Amino acid sequence: MPSYFRLPLDLSDPLPMPSARSLSDATVLSTPMVGTLLSTLDIQRHRLPQDSTDQTLDVFFQNYPQALGVLLIDPVASPAAMPVAMVSRRRWTQWRSLRPADHQPSSQRLMDSTERWHHVCDYVAIDEQAGLQDAIDCLLAQESTEASEEPVVVLMPDGAGVCDRHRLFIAYTRLTRSEQIALAEPTVNHLRRQQELILNAIGEGVYGVDLQGHATFVNPAAAQMIGWHPQELLGQSMHQVLHHSHPDHRSYRREDCPIYAAFQDGIVHRVSDEVFWRKDGTCFPVEYISTPIRDEQGQLVGAVVVFRDITQRKWAEALLHRTNEELEHRVRDRTTELQQANEQLKELSELRSRVVTMVCHEFRNPLNNILLSVSSLGRYDHQLTVDQKSSYLLGIQDNVERMTQMIDAILIIGRVEAKGMEVQPRQFDLIVFCQDVVSELLLASGGDRSPVIHENRVQLTSRHKRLIVTLDQCMVHSILTNILSNALRYTPESAPIQFKIVKYNDQVTFHIADSGIGIPAEDIPYVFEPFHRGRNVSNIAGTGLGLNIVKRFVDLQGGHIDVSSQLGKGTVFQVVLPLHYDQSTI
Repeated sequence: MPSYFRLPLDLSDPLPMPSARSLSDATVLSTPMVGTLLSTLDIQRHRLPQDSTDQTLDVFFQNYPQALGVLLIDPVASPAAMPVAMVSRRRWTQWRSLRPADHQPSSQRLMDSTERWHHVCDYVAIDEQAGLQDAIDCLLAQESTEASEEPVVVLMPDGAGVCDRHRLFIAYTRLTRSEQIALAEPTVNHLRRQQELILNAIGEGVYGVDLQGHATFVNPAAAQMIGWHPQELLGQSMHQVLHHSHPDHRSYRREDCPIYAAFQDGIVHRVSDEVFWRKDGTCFPVEYISTPIRDEQGQLVGAVVVFRDITQRKWAEALLHRTNEELEHRVRDRTTELQQANEQLKELSELRSRVVTMVCHEFRNPLNNILLSVSSLGRYDHQLTVDQKSSYLLGIQDNVERMTQMIDAILIIGRVEAKGMEVQPRQFDLIVFCQDVVSELLLASGGDRSPVIHENRVQLTSRHKRLIVTLDQCMVHSILTNILSNALRYTPESAPIQFKIVKYNDQVTFHIADSGIGIPAEDIPYVFEPFHRGRNVSNIAGTGLGLNIVKRFVDLQGGHIDVSSQLGKGTVFQVVLPLHYDQSTI
């Protein structure tokens, strides 16, 4: 506890020694000293001899209405000696109010009225060399409310004085505040410098705006990104500087700006799909955060904006998006290829199954016929005539030829499927070539019939006596032979077959029309598939491979084939081929 002492106005009480209980003995715990405040405390030095009377005090307080109190001193002692006592104006006024109204102050000396003044006045004395903080702690430690309203006695080298304790508190408060400001100023400057260094070191753009949207601070990164000097931006409307337009140059209204919205609604706004504009009129994509700023009372005073240039990220995102699209496209293409390959494998599997089935079926009949003929020849050799034996042998020969043709057709299809067959074009006269094909077919199918009737079955017509083409002779021969053979096979002997050759521009068209049994409408879509035969062919021999070979050879030479038919009235095949095969155009 800080030390203090009380001086009673009871003059009979011995006075304590200042060195025993005054604050001058207290350990100085803080600076400054009390003496640093003397110029602001308005010290009063009102003194009276200790043998003064009541009347003297009454006159004194009447003459000095501003006096806080009076110190009673020993006139014999030195003026700097400790005062004997103090009578405060408050104590004196209180005493006067307690006396009867007709009782006037007497001329009795104060020293002779000890009973009257006993327990009247206590006060605190502080030495000007005492620590200021200790003196304040001493005043605050007083227990008596009444005593805490008394003036303070200040002990100085040239004599004691009296001051108002409230003025002492006010002076102390002002001094403390000025010292705190003085102490805080370097810290504030340091913090300000630290903040400046941090803002300068941040790689992202940072700027602040007030409630009008004017720039209050701009860090170098922000100024550099938009092509301005930081000092040029201070006080300017940042919306007009860098946020005035959309990417398509449409005006960006201030009312719609999320940056301004931050200090209007007090909410943090995050944006990642806008642009900021440079001083040179170009723009760049940015993402930014607009955060409201509030003062100590929580009032909105502006906003701070942190932004970054995301040009590289947008470029990377675009590249990634394009790469993903290309990858997806490749995956789709690859998936389509795999699906097509699966379909082809499925078709190949079905084709193989059908081939095995058809081969087994087609080979079984001729083999059975051959086996039957051989068995008959072996069993009835001595009973058969020469003509009968010749008939069996011719049957065996026909069946062997049939199986050979079937095997050759299957091999051709296999070679085409495996892309092992290439077109080998050469020049030849197509008219003469077609005449030879017709002659071969008629000769092979004529038998014992009249040559005249036989020749009239296929009527070859053309406007050209010569027609030079560049095609694969073997393929053209196979195309014409298969179509004409079918026409001959399914057409009555009395009905002619029309075979026309037409040249138009750089193409040649083979028009082959018969009047045979025709092809059912439901079979026409499948007529070029291998081993497919019309449901109306009955027992007419055939393998169902000829037209498939025709279609493949036509495609290999860059042509196309069409078929039309009416059931019971005949069929028309139209084959179109280039006059001159050119591998580069296929």
